[in-house]
Amino acid sequence: MADQINKGRRRFLKTTALGAAAVPFTGLMLQQQVARADLPRLSEDDDIARSLDYKHDATQVEHRRYQEGQICGNCALWRGGDDEWGVCQIIPGKLVAREGWCNAWVQG
Repeated sequence: MADQINKGRRRFLKTTALGAAAVPFTGLMLQQQVARADLPRLSEDDDIARSLDYKHDATQVEHRRYQEGQICGNCALWRGGDDEWGVCQIIPGKLVAREGWCNAWVQG
């Protein structure tokens, strides 16, 4: 019983910490969406792109975590609607391709 309580407590603390960590990004994301047209496109050669194994075209991805059908456009971090290029919550100041992919992909 105590083990179940501890697991539940740990899960609650993780969820709370993730939520609290996301709060500062919310305002930034809203600002980025307003100025989306002014943002540059992320280059695959960019340091953050390389650290995330980002590719503009998911069909060109060769990564152990990639699964067919995963694209930026169906990731929970995507904020681009149906646009070809949009904002990703973890890549501030740059646009990513809707048909792209990175290793931070999260089920949307």
